[in-house]
Amino acid sequence: MDNIDSSKGLNDFLPIQDWFNEMHAKNTSQKVRTVLKNKGESGISLANNVPYGYKKDENDKTKWLVDEVSAEVVKEIFNLFVQGHGTCEIARILRERKILTPSEYNASISTKSNTNTQEYQYKWCGTTVAGILDRQEYIGDTVNFKCTTRSYKDKTKLRLPKEDRKIFKNTHEPIIDEYTWNIAKQLRNNRKKPTRSGKKSIFSGLLFCNDCGKKIYFQSSVTDLKVKDHYRSTSYKHDSSACTSHYITDEVLQVIVLENIQRVISYVKSYEDLFIQEQLAKSTQDELKHISKNKKELEKAKNRVIEIDNLFMHIYEDNISGKITDERFRNLSFNYDKEQQELKLRIEQLSKEINNTEKKDTDITQFISNVKKYTEITELTPEILNELIEKILVHQAEKIDGKKVQKIDIYYRGVGIISFPVSFEDMTMVIEKMIKERITA
Repeated sequence: MDNIDSSKGLNDFLPIQDWFNEMHAKNTSQKVRTVLKNKGESGISLANNVPYGYKKDENDKTKWLVDEVSAEVVKEIFNLFVQGHGTCEIARILRERKILTPSEYNASISTKSNTNTQEYQYKWCGTTVAGILDRQEYIGDTVNFKCTTRSYKDKTKLRLPKEDRKIFKNTHEPIIDEYTWNIAKQLRNNRKKPTRSGKKSIFSGLLFCNDCGKKIYFQSSVTDLKVKDHYRSTSYKHDSSACTSHYITDEVLQVIVLENIQRVISYVKSYEDLFIQEQLAKSTQDELKHISKNKKELEKAKNRVIEIDNLFMHIYEDNISGKITDERFRNLSFNYDKEQQELKLRIEQLSKEINNTEKKDTDITQFISNVKKYTEITELTPEILNELIEKILVHQAEKIDGKKVQKIDIYYRGVGIISFPVSFEDMTMVIEKMIKERITA
């Protein structure tokens, strides 16, 4: 546009023109970034394409509607994953069922594509399935600022850390309930490759050492078939002096867990009111104290953040007036900034803990609903374990009166350890006592 022809010689003003053009591009980029930032912070999704399972509202392009056809596939993927299938295995199942991949499905419903000549290959892969499982948008949330570019010159995408992302709750209709999504998230975080024998444990991601808190891993011998499938502590595997083995066979563990789940199901179904009362009483005694303590710490942390802002202002003024040296100012600024960042992280952590504790009633109701889905369990499956159990702590075996005794703690989702203070035969007397106490009150 400037009619520059290098064959006729370069204009002396060319470097200046280049600089002006550079500044114009940079300024335009900054304006675009500002517009996108304001848009993202207002809760409007910054995604150009809607996630698989949704479609844009024809009347309002910023709104997402559930696409019934693809949403059913998303639900099936989550169900298969909770049942214990891996991402690659799910991809294979979808290929065998000849289900269109997200890109193929979008092409099939696009008015621009020629569906008559389109040949579909159903090339599902584990990465595509994993991407669907990791998307928080499926529980109705909008997640902005997942990635950015280096600059207006370099368009390489960079993934932003989770703490820099903005999450807006309940902005559109969910496809997956939050309970199922949290189970899938936990399983994704604790995923483990199969053993060399090809066997996988149904307890994958659920077993932890009671002493060191590390994961307990599954072992299945390839050469010695006499060795039973068993579990050992991760810490013991790497350093035998760091922890004890916490050895337990898969057969014994399945028997213990199955028997405990059967008792829990029978207990909850037969004495639901008593179970709810006990859980609420437990949360009232222990967790309300914990909530109160966290709220006090949260208030103290927020006040300290404000106090540090004021201190910054004072030391800046003292530095300008010459009361403190530049070096002293830098040291104080660094320490205050570090403390403030740590406080902000702690505030976020405390807020999450308070919210998680205060939704105890919802967790109890959800757990009872899950228990009622099962009539009689005769065999453990990954689906049952992942839906009912949050984690299992394995203690080190010990000898008592010449007998080997090993304790395990089973934490059920939303309710923790369920104890049976009285036998089922005495439960009727307890119920009658509760009724009398209510009548007296």
